[in-house]
Amino acid sequence: MNDTIDIPVPGNTPVKAPAQTTSGSLRAPLYVAWQLTNECNLACLHCIEESGPGKAFHDEMTKEQVFNVLRQIAEEEVPYLSFSGGEPMLHPHFFEMVEYICDRGVELKIETNAHYLTPEACRTLKDYGVKAVQVSLDGTTPASFNRMRVRGDYHKTIEGMRNLQAAGVPLEINFSPTSFNAHEIPEAIDIGLSVGAISFYTGRTMYTGNAVKTWPKINPTEDQYTDLFALLRQREEQHRDTMRIHFHEMGLLEELRYRLHNPAALIIVLPNGLVKLINALPFVCGDLRKQSLTEVWSHFQEAWQDPRVADFVDQLAADPNATSKLHKWVFL
Repeated sequence: MNDTIDIPVPGNTPVKAPAQTTSGSLRAPLYVAWQLTNECNLACLHCIEESGPGKAFHDEMTKEQVFNVLRQIAEEEVPYLSFSGGEPMLHPHFFEMVEYICDRGVELKIETNAHYLTPEACRTLKDYGVKAVQVSLDGTTPASFNRMRVRGDYHKTIEGMRNLQAAGVPLEINFSPTSFNAHEIPEAIDIGLSVGAISFYTGRTMYTGNAVKTWPKINPTEDQYTDLFALLRQREEQHRDTMRIHFHEMGLLEELRYRLHNPAALIIVLPNGLVKLINALPFVCGDLRKQSLTEVWSHFQEAWQDPRVADFVDQLAADPNATSKLHKWVFL
């Protein structure tokens, strides 16, 4: 969530976005975070979107709808865009979308599990001018990684990162800590350094999505977090000139309370074109299949003032299980 507050993004651990100015009177968002598809080759224990094999939405946008939105993003001069999922590289028009938006000067970041980052794919991303590729690395051994990222392959992820390095594509790493992998973060940082990563992101794993169901298996203790953040502060200073280390100590409730008064200049686009205020809330403020980006953005700023949003955050304070309702969308 770079004056900076971290925001939760697909993959669950919050990461620093490049545009976290509050929305104010901007004529368009500074950042569009687009979940291209809910289909994924993995079924991760902590996935905020509950993505997985066969989990694509039945009404995901058509090619015509997708490129209509891309055209508006470029025309409105939105500076930053991210593609995530699910697994964005499973989208049937992924590379066409990447080429289209990069050709129009929008800085694009891709968030992936790296299983499809072949040498050829990485060279293509480099040729198109992708700003960065963020890879989820939730463990530094096959045992811990594959436990967290069900159906995943640790070795494919490492290979994908090395392919990015060889192609010269800027690499970022995201690590979601759990009770069984938090102690591996020093080694994960070392892996990041070895593959030339420019940034390493981590923080509290959020009680959302699949994590609501798997929490007893994955939730780190407060002692683990205390040790983790102490180590991260040390490594942040140690590697300041080689790899930026960003970590997020704020909990979900603190984050949402902050956002009630300081909405980020960011919209979350779901695979079917619906637009959410933030992916840690169930509220939808528009539909890009039926409305223009300008219309949705205007409503976005008003929607944060809807009393139902503050009421939900209050409900969350009383009942953390309210996060299980994130995919029961509420239209504002």
